Amino acid sequence: MKNVWMFLILLLCGLLQACGGAKLLDVSKSSAVLQLTTTQQQTIHPKLKLIRDIVDDYDFEKKQLEADYQVFRAGITDRYYDRYESGFMDMRARRELNAFRDEARKFLRQREIYLKEIQKLVGEVASELTDAQRVKFAELKLPKLDVPLMLQRDPYNDLRYIPNHPLGGINTF
Repeated sequence: MKNVWMFLILLLCGLLQACGGAKLLDVSKSSAVLQLTTTQQQTIHPKLKLIRDIVDDYDFEKKQLEADYQVFRAGITDRYYDRYESGFMDMRARRELNAFRDEARKFLRQREIYLKEIQKLVGEVASELTDAQRVKFAELKLPKLDVPLMLQRDPYNDLRYIPNHPLGGINTF
């Protein structure tokens, strides 16, 4: 009986994933959903391919930044910290930290540029559509440029300063 329930749950999850909306980046499916005419296809397909190229470039840069972060983290795990100097002991480690911070800032600036380009292209695509097609276009899943986990703010960071909290520290005073 347990295996039957497991099979039904897996089947339901598979159906829910398969029933998800069409993605904007999938040119053939999005064209079928929007029912584009040939003249619309000639103007819209290059823009959709350009959006896909932007997303691919972003994914490549994101993977490169994550790899650089892993190299950076591997380098600082063996160094010892000085408790009186707020962090690293040597200048080399500080230079590496500042270099990685600069790289992360450049990555975030480039992400904003990519987002603006995608919004501009989506607006151009929407202007080419009829009113009925715009309704279907609003249902398409737009690409997301997710910020890497290492650059996101830790939502539990403030809890670390609460004494006797499970995520916080002990009361040392």
